[in-house]
This record gives sequence, structure tokens and C-alpha cells, in this order.
Amino acid sequence: MERTVHDVTGRMPPPSLVQQRGYRYAEKDAYRAIIQKMARIVSALRAARLLLAHGFIQEQAAICRIVGEAEVDVTFLALGIVYGETELHKRFLTDFYQEEHDDPERPMHTRIKRGNIPRDRIIAFIVNTPISGDDPSTAIAAMQTVHKATSGYIHGASPFLMEMYEGHPALFHMNGLRDSPLWQDHRDDIWNYIYRALTAFCIAAKAFGDQKLFDMIWAYTQRFASSEPN
Repeated sequence: MERTVHDVTGRMPPPSLVQQRGYRYAEKDAYRAIIQKMARIVSALRAARLLLAHGFIQEQAAICRIVGEAEVDVTFLALGIVYGETELHKRFLTDFYQEEHDDPERPMHTRIKRGNIPRDRIIAFIVNTPISGDDPSTAIAAMQTVHKATSGYIHGASPFLMEMYEGHPALFHMNGLRDSPLWQDHRDDIWNYIYRALTAFCIAAKAFGDQKLFDMIWAYTQRFASSEPN
């Protein structure tokens, strides 16, 4: 996946260094948004695996929420390129490229309110494309369930935080939960996010019009799906 990000990044003019803002793409289109989201996926998956290895499964779940949203965003943007961009895509890109401050020298006084398209609308677009099959209602329910599964870890809901309380004597474990019976569940779960990332990269390859890249990623995805977690 990292090689894919470097590959597609190298196909277009690089971002320019903007004073006091860092690097920015001059053209704010879906292709460049996809690349940025793909880079986020790769980095976040690595972070999640590190957290898992050290037993920080709650923090891993929060990172996986980030991965999941980025995967959906890549799929949404890529399908917009393949099947035609809508007003929803245009609004998404406007919000995505919105700077945090009008004047970076006065951040306390120029903060911009960022737009936020409801996830339900993005999911609805995806499931109503040909890739989702003949049962969009089930597809919507499945995607919403997956999206909400990690909400408690993000927002610190009590039932999720109490997973940290265990042992003999029982107490809050704040140095990782490597010995928790829940660790294996989270280990299995990260496998799903890696697989979903690969499928999102496949769709992105289609959006970039690269059949060879699609075939390569899809072949790897199939091998990955038939392998054992490690």
C-alpha cells in the first residue's frame, strides 16, 4: 500500500511549500484527496498494529475508526470519479480542503468552522453504486454497524472504558491490556481493516484509470484474504 501511495503521488505535480502553512496541493481535486487519505490509511494501520502489540487495544480501536473513515472516503471519492461526481462530492472536497484558519498568524481569531457531511449520506452514495450488489439496505446497515462499533472507544463511553477494569484483584489497567481476553478479538479485528484498506486501494486504482495497478492490488487482496492473521 505504501508503494501504491508513492506511485500515484509521483504521477502528478508535487505540492508546493506555502508560507506558514506547510505543503499544499495547488489543485484541490478528488485525485489528490484520495492520495492524502490513502497515506493516512497506511500510517494509521501501522500505528494500530503497534498499539495492538503492546496491548493498547482501546487506543487501537480508536485508530481503527480513523482508518475505517478514511477507507470509506477513498471509496466514496473514487466511485465519484468512476461513476460521476455529484454535488455531495463537491461539498466533501470543499470541506476537506478548508484551512483551519484564515490567517495562520492569528489562529485565536481566525478559526474557520469546518463543514461536516453526515456519514449516512456518504454511505448511501456508495451502496447505491453497482459495486454494492442488489441489496443496498443490507449494505447500508452493515456499513453503519461497522462505523458505530468503535464510537464508544472514541468518545469514552462507560461500557467501553470498563473493559479496562479486570484482574485479581480487579483494577483499572492503564499500561495496556495484552493479557485481556479481549486482546484476541482486537487482533482479529485489525485484519478486517487491512482487508478493507486493500479493497479501497483497488477502487482507487480504478479511479486513476490504471488496470495494471488494480490487477496487482486485487491479486494481493485475494492472497491476503486467504492467509492467516499474524
